[in-house]
Amino acid sequence: MMTAEPPGQPVSARVRRIAEALGPTTLATALLIYFGYVATRARYDYFGVHVDMTGRSNQGLMLDGMEVVFVPAAMIFLGVLALAAIHVLVSWVLSRDAGDNTSAAAFLAYGFALVGLLLIGEALIGMFVHSSETSVRFGIVPLALAFGPAAVAYGVWIYGRQRGRPLLSQHMARNAVMCVLALAVAGLFWASTQLAWAYGRGRGEEDVTALQRRPEVVVDTKEPLEGLPTGVTATPLGKPGESGRVYRHRYRGFRLLLASGGRLFLVTPQWQLGRDQTIVLPYADDIRVQLVPQR
Repeated sequence: MMTAEPPGQPVSARVRRIAEALGPTTLATALLIYFGYVATRARYDYFGVHVDMTGRSNQGLMLDGMEVVFVPAAMIFLGVLALAAIHVLVSWVLSRDAGDNTSAAAFLAYGFALVGLLLIGEALIGMFVHSSETSVRFGIVPLALAFGPAAVAYGVWIYGRQRGRPLLSQHMARNAVMCVLALAVAGLFWASTQLAWAYGRGRGEEDVTALQRRPEVVVDTKEPLEGLPTGVTATPLGKPGESGRVYRHRYRGFRLLLASGGRLFLVTPQWQLGRDQTIVLPYADDIRVQLVPQR
């Protein structure tokens, strides 16, 4: 005979297991979509195209995000290894110079605290003085925000260990550690966002140099196109006044930048930032598209 379990226990256990299984996966998916969105926005913003116009799906943004996260992930893991090595070295110094107020441990404590205060000052200047310039341009401000408070806290911990007693009570130390961890996460997330923007901007600049090798797009239309960019030639199809033709105008010289969301985003090999525009054509019955591969 099967024994009945307390009411609600099996359901709560299953919900807890599902939450534990989906928590890291959901967080990783959200981060990939976010960084993919930032990188894609910077990449096509270089061509004057807002990312919302591209109609990129979440799957596409995830793939774009996977290209971005490799460098931040490698930097974080290498940084953890470096911090672990520093902590081992500091612990060795503390074990040798315990109780000596003029030992190397005291200089380490003052050094970490001083470096941390300088980094905090740099972060505050960047946020409140140059905030508009540091929001998307990769720099030291987010890293200073991440490591400045941590360096000060580590210096305080070294000084307390060197003296043989902590400087803060257990309650205050716990709250300080939570604040330091929160600032570290915020700084690293900010730095990763800047890196994703810089990566997407770099991809846009690379796209310009490779436009000549992209497939040529030959566009036939019923009505003439206006505002043609540099490098596009227009040819009438048929003789003037001739009837019976569906498509009357042909345009050559376009290159395919992106096909997404039911639209074609077209540029030319001579495209220059600030001079040329991006042509957006919707898929419709009044246009015909031919792709010509390049050598």
